[in-house]
Amino acid sequence: MASSMTDMVKIDVSLSDTDVAIDPGSVSQLTVTITNRQTAPDRVALEIEGVDVEWYAIPVPVANIAPGGQAVLKVPFKVARDSSNRAGTYPFLVRVQAMESGEIGVAQASLNVRPYNSLQVELNPKRAIATFFNPLNDFDFTLVNQGNVEETLDLFASDQDDSCAFEFDVDRLILKPGQTSVVPLAVRPKVATFLGGNRIYGFTASARSHDDAYVSANSHGQIEKHALISPFTGIFLLLLGLSGGAFALFRPKPMEPVKIVRFAAIPHQLVQGQTTVLTWEVSGLQTANRHLILSHTVGKTSNEIIDTEVREDNGSMKVTPDSSTTYILKAFNSGGPVPMRREAEVKVTAAPPPPKPIISNFEAFPLKIHQGEAVMLKWTAKNQEYFILDDGNIKLSKVEQSRQMNPETDATFKLRAFNGKSDFVEKDVSVKVFPSNVCIAEIVSFGFKEKPVYIGDEVQLHWSSRYSRGAKLSCSDLDIDALLATVNGSITGTGVSKPIKFGRPDPVAFTLTVTDSAGQSISKA
Repeated sequence: MASSMTDMVKIDVSLSDTDVAIDPGSVSQLTVTITNRQTAPDRVALEIEGVDVEWYAIPVPVANIAPGGQAVLKVPFKVARDSSNRAGTYPFLVRVQAMESGEIGVAQASLNVRPYNSLQVELNPKRAIATFFNPLNDFDFTLVNQGNVEETLDLFASDQDDSCAFEFDVDRLILKPGQTSVVPLAVRPKVATFLGGNRIYGFTASARSHDDAYVSANSHGQIEKHALISPFTGIFLLLLGLSGGAFALFRPKPMEPVKIVRFAAIPHQLVQGQTTVLTWEVSGLQTANRHLILSHTVGKTSNEIIDTEVREDNGSMKVTPDSSTTYILKAFNSGGPVPMRREAEVKVTAAPPPPKPIISNFEAFPLKIHQGEAVMLKWTAKNQEYFILDDGNIKLSKVEQSRQMNPETDATFKLRAFNGKSDFVEKDVSVKVFPSNVCIAEIVSFGFKEKPVYIGDEVQLHWSSRYSRGAKLSCSDLDIDALLATVNGSITGTGVSKPIKFGRPDPVAFTLTVTDSAGQSISKA
């Protein structure tokens, strides 16, 4: 016979807030109130489904609650301030399961990750020279969106004296969170000087959000303008030019000089395990007999190590140094002058050690089964990179929280959590396996709560069982339809009969029969 609480929620779950707002890098807390509306005490387990397990922690995942009682559990949320954690709304489900009765209570909520902006720009090279015949210089304007929202950026450049002209390849671009983009910038003085001294112009290249003017970043550069000739050397250069022209008619044509226009590492400061991008641009290399060699030295005193010979004059390469490294680019033609050499230093700081893993809970449902039946393993853990489940040496991903197993004999399952280094923790749980002709159901209790029973009293029978799938109540001495009941149960079942009124003094015998998943049964009078 079904419990009197069949039509109502037996495990009630309420939340302090259904919309949890959080700024990346800070902590928000959700309060979960659990009410046990059953007639018996129970042990409940709290789970969160739908969001990354690294975004929350459940300090106390299990609570014991008396009938009609409540338990209040705190769930702190923390989202790292990283561009990979995009701004937006993430729905999730709060699930509470009663371990004794199997009842489940759920509540829905949303995690609102708020946006933040972070923009970084860099100009390379920092300084260039504009001559009379070659006034135009190219700079690389590198932009990195380190925020968690997409940015639409307007690009512009200016100098204080308004003496230079600036032109970006694109005036506006869109950067996704974590994206890096390199935009060429052409700079030249507006007026070329034929006769005069050198002059330096400082300029600023900036990027500003199209939607929020407060989100901006800039980088400073210089361009040095050279006149064709100086007043003091004009006459000398004229005479030298005449004599040099005659000499040029008879001298062998020199080989075009090799020039490393650009060689840089972006970014140049890393945490161990991160990647930087080496970019370069070289001119003057011949089609044949060319050599463009990339090498590196580790630290200050190590020997130079040759990495590779590069085939592209203008290219890039991703590298992941383990420690502070100086990358060296050498460019030359066979038989030419001394090789051109440029260096790019990358500073690497040690990564913090990963936190030790913790297995908060590891349980099996049920603990007794028949051969051929399955058992569900469930666990909660944090700080893990992966799991190993024995018996079977099964490797599981860090987000898995359950596994169904089919043991044929008594088994002890061991769960180990690893943090990516040598640290690990382990917990185990044992499961008993019985033949299908052996009853695994157990009758925990059976009888009247009222003692003694007098003629005319109206009482009820109460019972409790484990590992059962059904229960039947019978009476061999009385022909009372109200006493005959079949109750659909679960692994742990409780029940109560209809009211029974006693009208005779002689003893009456009642029998409770429970059956397990294989149809085997046991009885208790």
